[in-house]
Amino acid sequence: MIEIDGLAALADTYDALLVDVWGVLHEGEGVYPAARQCLARLAAAGKPVILVSNAARRLDALRAELDASGVTRNLYHDLVASGELTWRALAAGEIEFARGADGYFFGPPRSRGLCEGLSLEWCEEPEQATFVLTTGSPRGNPASAAAWDSWLERMATRGLPMICANPDQVAMRSGELGISAGAIARRYRDLVDAPVRFFGKPDPAVFEYAGSRVPNGQGGRLLVVGDGLITDIAGANAAGLDCLFITGGIHADECADAGVAAVAARYGARPNWFCRELRW
Repeated sequence: MIEIDGLAALADTYDALLVDVWGVLHEGEGVYPAARQCLARLAAAGKPVILVSNAARRLDALRAELDASGVTRNLYHDLVASGELTWRALAAGEIEFARGADGYFFGPPRSRGLCEGLSLEWCEEPEQATFVLTTGSPRGNPASAAAWDSWLERMATRGLPMICANPDQVAMRSGELGISAGAIARRYRDLVDAPVRFFGKPDPAVFEYAGSRVPNGQGGRLLVVGDGLITDIAGANAAGLDCLFITGGIHADECADAGVAAVAARYGARPNWFCRELRW
């Protein structure tokens, strides 16, 4: 594990990059200036960038958010999102317990698009449903999934299986750390012995799919860039890919207190490189 000053030290080593979004490019507001400059330098050098996000939204919605944040489409080649993967699996009937079933949506309004365009009925109350789709906290930015225990217990009483469209456990939003859908799904799994299906990183299949989106002939050696040790870095390890850990994201306080090596070991992740922020 080697510290680098910026991506310029690695750019010639890799053919393409698989780059996380939240915590690496922005935290819900404008793009980090250094990250935008880095993407621009990669684009000028002809290095394809595939953005790989655990955002629980469809691609059109996520692209619009990226545009608004300053991550414009000239800065990356393609986009892979856990929300889109979830929607496609539901549309194709790949999730056995959700085929022809009645779903209950548990998440913020901006992710409601995952319910649209599907041959499924969506219920107003969990007691009416046969499965749950969670995309995160329905409102606010709570520090613990226990904030939603009363709702999760209503689902658990019926033993409803759950789909989680974002495996992230935490996210930094405007400088404050709060839970993501992954924390809710894991809390639910502690309450009930029912199937919980996750879509997104750290599943190695997501990295394999993202690698397939690199233009023909340019996907030889890939570098994963992310700030999540459980999702980005451990996922890259499982996929057999080199990875750059951005220490200034969700693990910033931990790394400042204990050091990068100790924190990475705590989560069982093995980054090849680390850097405070994505910069050239």
